[in-house]
Amino acid sequence: MGKKVCLRIMDVQLLVIVTCTLLNSLSVESVNVKSDNGIFLFHFKCQCARSNNTCLNTNVKRLFCFDYTYGLSVANGDARINCTNGMTGQKIKRCSADGNYGAEEDFCVSNEINEILQITTNSTELAEKLPQLVGKLDNISNSQNNTTPGNLQASLSILQTFSTVSNVSLEPVVVEGFLSIVDSLVDVKTQSAWTSVKTENKNSSSQLLKSVEDFTRLLNPPNQTFNIIKPNIQLKGMKVEPGKNYEVDFSNLNINNRSVTNNVFINQTKLAALTKGSLVMSIAFLTMNDILSPPPTSNYKLNGLVLATTTELKSIDIVMRFMPLDSTLAQASAQCVFWNLNNGSWDTEGCTHEINGSNIICRCDHLTSFSLLMSSITDFEVPPWLTMLNYVVLGTSQVSLIIGIIIEAIVWKNLTKNTTSLARHIAILNIALSLLIMNTLFCMHTFLKPKDMSCKVVIFFVHFFLLALSFWMFTLGLLLLYHLVFLLRNYSRTSMMLISFILGYTGPFIIASCVFVKGHLKDHYIEKKICWINVKQTDLYYSFALVPLIIVGMNFLITFFAIVKMLRPAIGEKSSGQQGDKNSVKQILRCIIILTPLLGLSWLLGFIYVTPSTGNNFDWKEIFRPVFDIANGLQGFLILIFGIIMDKKVRECLKQRFLPQTYSQKSSAATGSTSQSNSHS
Repeated sequence: MGKKVCLRIMDVQLLVIVTCTLLNSLSVESVNVKSDNGIFLFHFKCQCARSNNTCLNTNVKRLFCFDYTYGLSVANGDARINCTNGMTGQKIKRCSADGNYGAEEDFCVSNEINEILQITTNSTELAEKLPQLVGKLDNISNSQNNTTPGNLQASLSILQTFSTVSNVSLEPVVVEGFLSIVDSLVDVKTQSAWTSVKTENKNSSSQLLKSVEDFTRLLNPPNQTFNIIKPNIQLKGMKVEPGKNYEVDFSNLNINNRSVTNNVFINQTKLAALTKGSLVMSIAFLTMNDILSPPPTSNYKLNGLVLATTTELKSIDIVMRFMPLDSTLAQASAQCVFWNLNNGSWDTEGCTHEINGSNIICRCDHLTSFSLLMSSITDFEVPPWLTMLNYVVLGTSQVSLIIGIIIEAIVWKNLTKNTTSLARHIAILNIALSLLIMNTLFCMHTFLKPKDMSCKVVIFFVHFFLLALSFWMFTLGLLLLYHLVFLLRNYSRTSMMLISFILGYTGPFIIASCVFVKGHLKDHYIEKKICWINVKQTDLYYSFALVPLIIVGMNFLITFFAIVKMLRPAIGEKSSGQQGDKNSVKQILRCIIILTPLLGLSWLLGFIYVTPSTGNNFDWKEIFRPVFDIANGLQGFLILIFGIIMDKKVRECLKQRFLPQTYSQKSSAATGSTSQSNSHS
């Protein structure tokens, strides 16, 4: 018969006061408690204990979990109690954000496993009793429940300690016992325990892979070839022999109700770097793809078993043939990846792939644990002719920008005498310069290696000049808006120059520098495989893509306002008929054509790349990639035509500079005609 426990409200208030004080270093001013189905929602007002804290007189709302066994815990925290019955460890309940305790997680360690764990702390005793300890833990794993988080975590620690032993040779039976322990730890029955263990130690799966790789190197097999077969793990290998390739097959493996065959191959010329008689081993993990962390990109999932190959050297070229576990995923999205033990995630560095029928061939220049990533989304493959067209378009743009800058230099003195014209031509010149430099650096990045500092410098300046281009376009848009709103009001040259250059270069430099410093310090500024900004990092991606697009969106609103302003005289008047409508349409089209390259409105197509994918088998956004590339590739050419050449004053200056005699004759003729007309009148 259970006991009825009465908890006075003043006792709960006391608990809240203590909690508030410990967690926030606050002195509590008032507490109000409401109870709802055993879950306590606390509203309290706190006053900072330290004068330099900013939460003075702030109303705070915190959600707590309460359990009569585990007591009180703050949301997103956990409560722990010690194990009973002589077992070591703790039991844990985690408090979710909504104020509910989760299921109890049993991190208690059995006495038998704890006894082995204590022995492993003595390195001398460990080396002497290693075979016996492996056999003992194997027997325990087969005879008792090893699926609890506590026993699993303790067993992982023991295996890690086993793998640190050096200068010993082990019989195959000892290594088989070790793999038998691993087999029990990665069984499907341990999946829920792995979830708890990885919450406590996110590197636990990496710890297991490294332990297996290190321990199996101690194997001393009597035969030239050898293998150890377990339900969830298989080991196959050979001793290095001159003139012989290394090739092993893992055939007819039953994974997710699918028969899978995989192959590992190392050419004999690569094996020549190894000592004769040294071991080459491959280990297939049939269930590790459910234990290791998923890929960072949500569209991708692990679609192959985990294959680890080890030798006395790590930098050896290896070829692996993977059969995908899920045949419905898109082959074109395949990526060969390895498990990076340094950061506990999947990585693609040093690996390439090719499609061979229904299989994926992976070629890597180093050895570790490998697998296959695939997506449900098919990448849009750009045809060769479109790639060539992009190069032609970009080259045309670059030549056009150089011509435009030269023209601006020629007519500069004649066209910058008044403030309005000076502001416009400063903006156009800096737009052309930023676009020219950005395109040049963009072409350079493909020839640089991602690990080189020169790559980071180039990508930093690509980012900087992309932002500068956007901000100078925005500056030009603001100038247009100013003249539309304040028709007869002018501004000083000094103010215009100061604001323009602060907006055009200082802002972009601050943004690009902050992104660079943050990415460089966390070592994720550049992609691992190519020299490009790491768009997998959300903050880098949006600073690189979304900031320019927001600015272009504002320029679009300015263009819309300009069109409305241009048509305003017609509002309220009677329709001037079909001819007047045609003129209005022509004015709108002319405005759009001229402002689109100068304000970067074609960049609005880029918004499709910052929207999430739909998860369908075909990513419809990729259809717009050629349109986006060509439209923006022609921007330099369009700036030359519509921003510079179509300017009547620019054309007059060029005629006066390069055709002075003809221009003078035409001017004289025009003057004479005007005088004659006046005399007749």
